[in-house]
Amino acid sequence: MKPPADDLAARAPVWEAMSELYLDTDITLLHAATAQVCANSPYSLAELREILVYEVNPVLWSNAYSVAGVWQGFGQDELRTEILRRQTQSRWRRRLLPQPVLRHDWRAIEPLIDALRAGAAPAAVSALPEESI
Repeated sequence: MKPPADDLAARAPVWEAMSELYLDTDITLLHAATAQVCANSPYSLAELREILVYEVNPVLWSNAYSVAGVWQGFGQDELRTEILRRQTQSRWRRRLLPQPVLRHDWRAIEPLIDALRAGAAPAAVSALPEESI
């Protein structure tokens, strides 16, 4: 996988979709849309997970623990700038941060990505009950 700075055109939509998983709102409503963006990306599931863990999570994890977190959306220019800035930190340091989205929502989104890539219609994927995931 290319470094983020060399892959902005493909990375930016994924970052934006993943960033919505950190909003202070009912993000289960965003699972299907996030899965669609990720399924349309050139990244494997392992690469998408890596993007979430090492690029998006280090910037946004604290919003999941904030009493009055951001709920309308994150500024995409600021998000991009902060993700690229944090790439200078060691990977192990970024990995040690709390990962609330990875433990909960990402486990529900991965099967949706697989279903979309296997040819399921987006409407069918969004209608899947959470228990079946």
